[in-house]
Parts: sequence; C-alpha cells; structure tokens
Amino acid sequence: MVLARGLLLATDILGTIQGYIETYRDMALNFFNNLTSVWLQAAILVGLALFAVIGLFVFIKKFIKLFVVLGVLGAVFYYLWTQGIIQNLWSNVTGAVTYLLMIQ
Repeated sequence: MVLARGLLLATDILGTIQGYIETYRDMALNFFNNLTSVWLQAAILVGLALFAVIGLFVFIKKFIKLFVVLGVLGAVFYYLWTQGIIQNLWSNVTGAVTYLLMIQ
C-alpha cells in the first residue's frame, strides 16, 4: 500500500515537471525547426554540445575534489579510530553528559 502511494506520488510529481518543461521544449523545437539555414542549426548544435561537454568536465572536476577531501577525511578518521582516540573521546563526552544530567 505504501509503495503504491509512493508510486502515485512520484507519477504526479513527474507529470507536473513534464507538463512544465513541455512548453519550453516545444518553444525551443519550434524555434529550431523554423530556422532556414542548416548552417545556423549546425552552429547551434555545436554550441550546445560544447556547453554540455564543458559542463561535464566542470562537474567531474568538482566531484574529484569532493572525493579527494572525503578520502583524506576517511583516512584521518581511520587512523584516529585504530589508535583508539575516537573511542576515548566518545567515552569522555558521554561520561561528561551523563555527569551533567545527573547533577540537575
């Protein structure tokens, strides 16, 4: 029942998005099809392809930086965990919180 409700909600959301985007897609296709010069159509397609490729490289560049940062943080966390520093810190924090709660 929950899955069916979720699928219906997803269908409604996708239908709304598709209806919103359809008008802009139709406007762009009508503009593109009404161009008389094939060279102008080719130039627009090449420009869109360059825009997409450059955007893809920028996207990959950002995610590579993210993965490097996450890898360094994971290595630091692993080192601290194997040395027992995190466990000691956690036990000290929980002990302090328990002590403060017992006082009040």
